[in-house]
Amino acid sequence: MILEVLTIILPNKYVTLSESYFGSSALVLDTLANKKMTVDKLWSAFEKKYIAKKKIDVTPTYQKFIYTLEFMYLCNMISYNNKGEVLNENIKIDY
Repeated sequence: MILEVLTIILPNKYVTLSESYFGSSALVLDTLANKKMTVDKLWSAFEKKYIAKKKIDVTPTYQKFIYTLEFMYLCNMISYNNKGEVLNENIKIDY
């Protein structure tokens, strides 16, 4: 089980960049930019920007999107405010 999880965090010869949590994180950060959004709104924006326009090879499921957000939170890429909105930790602005 642990080996399976480790193989999808980073890309390798079996897992493409867009399939890995690392690669998906970059797409989520690009979607989030300097805005704050709820998880549902972020998913909708992600779908419109990447899935609907078929800009990625493999379409991620909502479950994988949530796992990517968990990975990003653990790596301090994002945080959540009291309203449950996702914040980009790489861009510091006053909320």
